[in-house]
Amino acid sequence: MKLVCTFVHGYEGEFHPSKPLASLVVSDENSTQFFEYEFPRNPDEFFQTTLNLIGETPLKSAKNFEALPRFGFTGLSLEGKFLFCGSWNGVYQLNKDDYQCEAFISHRLMNDLHGICVDENVLYTVLTGKDTIVLTSLDGEILETYTVQNDLGVIKNDESLLQHDWRFVSKQFRGATGLFHFNHVQIKGREIWATSRNLGCFVVIDMDKGLAHLRTINQKTVVLLHDGIYKNGAHYFTSIDGKILISSDEEAHNPREHFDEVVLFSRDLNSKVIRLEETELGRQPNWCRGVDVYQNDIATTIDGLYGSDLSFKLLVITHEGKIERLKEIRWEDIGDINNLRYVTGFDVKFV
Repeated sequence: MKLVCTFVHGYEGEFHPSKPLASLVVSDENSTQFFEYEFPRNPDEFFQTTLNLIGETPLKSAKNFEALPRFGFTGLSLEGKFLFCGSWNGVYQLNKDDYQCEAFISHRLMNDLHGICVDENVLYTVLTGKDTIVLTSLDGEILETYTVQNDLGVIKNDESLLQHDWRFVSKQFRGATGLFHFNHVQIKGREIWATSRNLGCFVVIDMDKGLAHLRTINQKTVVLLHDGIYKNGAHYFTSIDGKILISSDEEAHNPREHFDEVVLFSRDLNSKVIRLEETELGRQPNWCRGVDVYQNDIATTIDGLYGSDLSFKLLVITHEGKIERLKEIRWEDIGDINNLRYVTGFDVKFV
């Protein structure tokens, strides 16, 4: 199986690339290929780009960035013959056969994209800093928005969001944005399941009722939930401190204690924790992000934290902790290290 991985990179001060930048790696047991893409940032660059822009050109009120954010691809979603890759201000639709960009889907509600999802030709992204799930057609039309408030109330189609072109707003502080900081989004029936970094659980939005509720996870250790994916009847998450959580309603994932055949205590999703330092890796990585599952294998990316070595690694392990694949990606092998602050993996998919 090939492994497709997106990665991002950030720079010291202003950085204006003069050519496409490596942002996707495709790796199997015998080879590794890198693919480069153009990343328009400021409004003028949107009008000059050679990308096939689908959606919306910048608003007249859009301003240049005060400081340019990270470059590269973030969340991944696979739908039919296409691979969809998030970026700071749009979603790249790539042909799965040759990874060439066929469309760049972008509109004013795309900003600092994290996990993305394509389901039945609808693109789901998150305006993370405003706790808003955005539904977009593959033609770039904004279909609906769902904004979650701190009392779990939901505002549908909040028109005040449309007053700004969020594509050109940068985060000027460290840490999470938004009340919940939604990192990953996935669809289960008519429900949107978003992982909340700040709460360490799911916020679930019922699109028919316009209501939100929590699905909590029984956690036996401190975790910093990041990405998640639903496979084989279970949710798989990464915790950025080097853990993989497997959660479900099944007893196999942290069985409940029974007293006289009666469950006495309340609990939602059960969980099992894989600590990477207790696998064949034998150490705690300084970062852990992105997850996918194929049969008994779990793929993720590790290392690449700010201020560390300018590299990250692709890791494939079994549920039992045996390393099946470990590939180091060093920036000096694919790009110029001058002014580079960090490079880190973001999401992975078996293809």
